[in-house]
Amino acid sequence: MDIKKMLLAMAEQQADSVKSEMLSWIQSEDFEEELAEKMDKAVNIPFVKDEREKEFFRGVADLITDIVYGLAGGK
Repeated sequence: MDIKKMLLAMAEQQADSVKSEMLSWIQSEDFEEELAEKMDKAVNIPFVKDEREKEFFRGVADLITDIVYGLAGGK
């Protein structure tokens, strides 16, 4: 095998590994919780208690992570 093919194979293997790690992170509870917290801090829904907002944004974060996972190549 020549050096070019060997380097391309190594790069593809590394890209697959990074993609796998990224997909795992997107589906993790930590990422979902962090996303929900950021949305909760950025948006205030008038006349809605803080606890209800947290529940709402947690659901939105779950939906977003599922969509991003699918778009990024997850199954």
